[in-house]
Amino acid sequence: MSYLPFAWIGIIVFTAASLATVLDPHVTGIMSMVCGGLAFFALILGVLLGRTENPNKRRNRRFVLFHGSLLLMSAGIMLALYANRYYTEVAHVQELDQVTAGVRLEPLDYPDKRYGKFYYPVRILELDGQPVKPFQVRLSCSEALECGPCDQVVCQVKFYSFKGGGMYSTYSSQLAEGNLLGAYPEGYNDYEYIASEDSFPAGRILPLLRSYVSRGLDRCISGEEAALLKTVLLGHGSQLPEEIYTDFRQIGCSHMLAVSGMHMTLVGAFLNLFLARLPLNRRLRSLSSVVLLFSYLLLTGFPVSAVRSYLMLVFCSLAASTYQVGDTLNSLGAAVVFICFLDPFAGGSVGFALSVLATAGIALLGRQLEETIATKSSGPIRRYVAGTISTSISATLFTMPVQVAVFHGLPMLTLVSNLLLLPIFVTMLYCALPLLLLSLLEPMGALIQPIVLACGLLARTLLKLSRWMASLPGVYVSLTDPVHLSALALLMTAVLLCLSKRFRFRPILMIISLTMALFLPVLRYESSLDTVTLAVSGDSESACVVVMQDRRAAVLSMGTFNSGLARRIIAQENIFELDSVLVTRQDYRAKAMLRDILSNYRPKTLLIHGKTRGGKDLRYPGITLETASDNCLYQVLPGVMVEMADGGAKMRIWANNRKLLLALDECSDETCDLLITSRSLPQVNTELTLFMCEEGDLPEDAAMGLYSDFCLITDQDVSYVDIPFDRDVSLRSW
Repeated sequence: MSYLPFAWIGIIVFTAASLATVLDPHVTGIMSMVCGGLAFFALILGVLLGRTENPNKRRNRRFVLFHGSLLLMSAGIMLALYANRYYTEVAHVQELDQVTAGVRLEPLDYPDKRYGKFYYPVRILELDGQPVKPFQVRLSCSEALECGPCDQVVCQVKFYSFKGGGMYSTYSSQLAEGNLLGAYPEGYNDYEYIASEDSFPAGRILPLLRSYVSRGLDRCISGEEAALLKTVLLGHGSQLPEEIYTDFRQIGCSHMLAVSGMHMTLVGAFLNLFLARLPLNRRLRSLSSVVLLFSYLLLTGFPVSAVRSYLMLVFCSLAASTYQVGDTLNSLGAAVVFICFLDPFAGGSVGFALSVLATAGIALLGRQLEETIATKSSGPIRRYVAGTISTSISATLFTMPVQVAVFHGLPMLTLVSNLLLLPIFVTMLYCALPLLLLSLLEPMGALIQPIVLACGLLARTLLKLSRWMASLPGVYVSLTDPVHLSALALLMTAVLLCLSKRFRFRPILMIISLTMALFLPVLRYESSLDTVTLAVSGDSESACVVVMQDRRAAVLSMGTFNSGLARRIIAQENIFELDSVLVTRQDYRAKAMLRDILSNYRPKTLLIHGKTRGGKDLRYPGITLETASDNCLYQVLPGVMVEMADGGAKMRIWANNRKLLLALDECSDETCDLLITSRSLPQVNTELTLFMCEEGDLPEDAAMGLYSDFCLITDQDVSYVDIPFDRDVSLRSW
């Protein structure tokens, strides 16, 4: 504690900030007072009881009590800040949930386009003509607003609260981004646009600057390569296809697509290459590096993980300028305290949690692992391999709880993918940084062509390698099954026992943990050989349905704006063979998803509905094309039959003597074991209903008329339904 004070305080503050997102705000306020009382009590004890005859005991006792008081006080301040921020800014705004009102709003930035919608951070200025204290919401629109940042829009919107229910839920994540509520417009014909009174308001400078830099990159490179560069450099990921995000997530390299601490470190190293050649002393070099990196933060929009890295750099630069050695853990703790005290809701950000835990893991384990693998006298290749392996292992171990809780799985190729892709990524980033500057200067267009060529080739190589690695079987371990999650917990218990000190029953506990960790998945696999699993996702307009059995799969419905969703489900469940793909839609969403599937898998059969045109783009070598008609049975998997009706609008599925019905629009009088629908009043007798609804719909409104157990599917969630041969249909816990 005496050597790493900010590290310990950072741990306590980070834990308190994360815990506050789970607790009720009223409980958070009570806990803050309890922590404050305990801190005061420990301080008094340190003063009154710290006097003993033995000076060593007196020193140790005071050390424990005074520093314990400091830690408790830090936790109490963090919890008090969270409770105060909630009751002063959030509580009264939450009363607008499901309220429709006329508003005057002000967009704060250009939209982020995802899943076919435009998401704006907006500030509400008036409600039904009455001025209010401005508060920020996330506005989702099907069409872009015809105005820029800092202009004003008068329209009718409906507010809704975000989905909660966990430490890193949508509600907590949106609060961390500053959005207190969600909203969507009621109609698009009644907009009134009001231009800003200032010709060039201050709030428009940074959005325009980021947009101008983004257009400069578009002039140099186009296509997926440009989208990748803008995502990596500026954090503008709205133009990057979802299938690319899926590829990088499957192989454990998703950190490359988010402007994070790794990017700030690489940019800082790039700047130091030039600053070291200037006639500047140490303090001026440190100051120049801090200023230039702050300019880069302005371009990226201040993502919290990058801010964390920047603050650590500032603290280390301050230490270096005074000829002191900066400690990584102390700098990390100080950065965490600064961020959490400034934004008490930061504990709900997944990116912030992953960034902090990964940095802590690298600082605590990275150096020891690297020295174990390679010594200082080793060659450069071995040192690079040792550094990459140690960094990947230490970061993965510390971030594993968050990855399992949020993403419900673990990538198995993290080490290999980082070894292969990291050199390409670093080279691409170092080529793209001068391109970022030179692309803004029109006369330099002819001189930057070699850099453009290098960036394009490196980006294309990175995309090709990530796509190839993501298509390999077994690259991702899905933990949607509680049995697999239990096996992982037992395996980690065995590892912790191996690293712990020796005690009497340690070997026995290790053997028991390892045995159960190995046999639980085997027993689960044996018991689920005949089980058919249905993976369902989508929205109120379309659905994505994948049926799986014994490492074989069939895609029955292709919808949603996430074109990589079906392939992600297939890859995460470690499917080895794709038997059938049913094509019932001709819109661009279905085409994009089909194109993504066929670029990675070769199904045996393409079933094309009679009203769907099967053009040349559906003809692939080795794939059988069949025409499907209404009211005819087709086998998509052994023992799984499909029948279409009403021109493809309705689908009946038979699996393990169970009848499943997919009918998003019309539902007639029918009986089934599982219903997938988005209709409010389905006339269907069923045991279980998966209800597709829009974000913000109330469960009681969405489930009106459902006389069965139901599960709401919103915001591209994936629900898994197990259909065993001799038991009832059941939903998985995740």
